[in-house]
Amino acid sequence: MRTLLFAAAAALVLSACTTTNIDSAIQKNLPRTCSLINQAHAAFITVSISGSVSAKTVAKEAAAYEAAQKVCVDPSSVTASTALVKAAEVYATITIALRDAKNAK
Repeated sequence: MRTLLFAAAAALVLSACTTTNIDSAIQKNLPRTCSLINQAHAAFITVSISGSVSAKTVAKEAAAYEAAQKVCVDPSSVTASTALVKAAEVYATITIALRDAKNAK
């Protein structure tokens, strides 16, 4: 999933010539990114239910997911200067939390 996210981000940046085009492309593709984030979050929750995940990891994942939801709820507020970085940060945080949760078993 990570490869797909970064490939989509690169494609968005490379395919658009102006900031307006980039912003439009990001807003158009943001639902797909939000879907990936939701899937990673659901997987984390499933694994973390075991109780073996540290509170620190759970808190990091929750904060990242909450930040993502603010963006996903209002895609029109997302611009080229914020979207790719935010999406990558959130996805990386949730993925690392999921890996940590799986390793805690």
